[in-house]
Amino acid sequence: MPTTPAAFLIDDDRLAHSCAGDVLTLDGPEGRHAAKVARISAGEEVLLGDVAGRQARALVVDADKETLDCELLLDPLPPLTRTPRLALVQGLATGGRDEQAIESATELGVDRITPWIAQRSVSVWRGEKLRKGHAKWESTVRAAVKQCRRRGVPTVDQPVNSAALVDDVRARTASGGLVLVLHEQESTTLMARAEQLRKTAADCPEITVIVGPEGGVSETEIADLHQAGARSVLLGREVLRSSTAGPAALSVLCALVGRWD
Repeated sequence: MPTTPAAFLIDDDRLAHSCAGDVLTLDGPEGRHAAKVARISAGEEVLLGDVAGRQARALVVDADKETLDCELLLDPLPPLTRTPRLALVQGLATGGRDEQAIESATELGVDRITPWIAQRSVSVWRGEKLRKGHAKWESTVRAAVKQCRRRGVPTVDQPVNSAALVDDVRARTASGGLVLVLHEQESTTLMARAEQLRKTAADCPEITVIVGPEGGVSETEIADLHQAGARSVLLGREVLRSSTAGPAALSVLCALVGRWD
């Protein structure tokens, strides 16, 4: 049984201007990883993709210590566009639970991720930690993209505090987006909105799920988010961890809006 080729990302737009038979050089960090760590050699197939979602199988025709020359076997698939887009606002959490959440969300097809420094976040990014935290989330997302061989790399927004998130939510809803806050004290479940979500999916540009940190979303934050146009929903009877709640909700949404048809 043939093995699935290893996936690598090209950070420029060369795939947009390429077709079957063209040879692209995989260099930089991706090329070094492919050659030194993955030990890809001439004669092997790889899967090349870019941020926009173009993707093509390629045959390695030459390899050295830090680069691979790859001949495209087929024309690249075009950029991937899906409506509605799925977005996750993930509250910062300790123990790597926030990174687990965005890794799983990426594998499930999330299109946009926003780090949230919530009022009850124990982990808080400031100064250099903010830059490093954002870079680590981007790295986690890219690794997950390659692992699951999905098309397109989710956008990782700059971190926001609660006040900035409220402004962001107001902008998302004003543009026709739907924003859902997972809240354990809500009585209306996500599945209770299933029919509404199916009907609005075609005309809704983006559905956003907001997940708080370990301590949950404060009453002040809930009130402010509601005022900005967000709606709170209950995911289920069990109270899920911050690492699990977002991916679980995204799984439901993927099914409801036709991602898994």
